[in-house]
Amino acid sequence: MVLLSTIQSIYITFAIIGGVVVTILLFVLIYKNFLKEKFIKWIVGTKLYRTANLNDYLLLNNYKINIDDNNIGVIDHILITNKYIVVIHDFSISGVISPSNSEDTIKVTNKNGDKLIANPLNYNRNLAKRLALYHNLDNTFIKGLVVVNDYSLLNDINKSEQFRFVRLKELKRTISEFEKGDVKPFKEDAIVSFINYLNEHQAKKGARK
Repeated sequence: MVLLSTIQSIYITFAIIGGVVVTILLFVLIYKNFLKEKFIKWIVGTKLYRTANLNDYLLLNNYKINIDDNNIGVIDHILITNKYIVVIHDFSISGVISPSNSEDTIKVTNKNGDKLIANPLNYNRNLAKRLALYHNLDNTFIKGLVVVNDYSLLNDINKSEQFRFVRLKELKRTISEFEKGDVKPFKEDAIVSFINYLNEHQAKKGARK
């Protein structure tokens, strides 16, 4: 009887553990897109951190830069590769992303219909160019990416090779493609000097625009 009771207890324990595991797996499968949307900033940061470590790149997160005397812009990520300075912003939205009649907006189509929103690529481009201006960089060495969720669809939205939207799963490949560009790699001392300059001159005051 004692043995039978022990076996039953073990069976019940495993049944409970199995039920919990199945519940967790179902939750992840059902809500994975929701979780990606809510935590895209963390996911992008993690992917970039791994890419930087693997390729000996340099990564800065949440870099603040002056827009004007009263406002500060925030660059989510700056990845310094062997050939380019990649300015990256996270954009959490789901649906089909298409161009609109104005470069200032994009059209997002989902189950709620069509909606025009401010074009995040403009914010990315403006801060990237300002970064180049403030730090006396050649624009040809600047790339800009706006990272969207994997389940978003990009409908004829990328008109530029320099500043573009990219889905999360394509981020690593896109950075690798940049490195194939026909430009000379940075000199190591130039990269160190630039990083030191960025750290010393990061904006301290103001509000994000």
